Amino acid sequence: MNLHKHYEEDKMELQIAPLIDVVFLLLIYFMVTASLIKKEGDISFMLPANVPAEEMQDIPVEVLIEINADDTVQMEGLRFASEDRNLDELVSQVQGLQAIAMAQRSPFFVNLVPNKESIHRRIVDVMDACAAAGVTNLTFSKAEE
Repeated sequence: MNLHKHYEEDKMELQIAPLIDVVFLLLIYFMVTASLIKKEGDISFMLPANVPAEEMQDIPVEVLIEINADDTVQMEGLRFASEDRNLDELVSQVQGLQAIAMAQRSPFFVNLVPNKESIHRRIVDVMDACAAAGVTNLTFSKAEE
């Protein structure tokens, strides 16, 4: 029995021509898709021309003043003691913020948020301080619970 001869006759050969065709098709595919991707520098856009100050949108300056349950007043991270009835420091802080808003030609708003347990005398004290600072736009909001 001669098995060796039978094995040599059925030897498979690797055909290279279809492999080369597949490689070329993949090369063409990647070249075409790579040219479709735009780089950031290729995206065209127009910057706006110099916009006059009258056409600019006014962003309001809003100050949040909170009155806590222990009658302390808090504004933008500053805390004012409950014993201070005149709130002179609050007046000067609000005047400074109002001056900044006027320099930017922006509307200025003060939003007062009293706690439901704060006494009315303290709310009136804060309103008097806002009036002394020259605030014309004062609104009230409900405290979050």
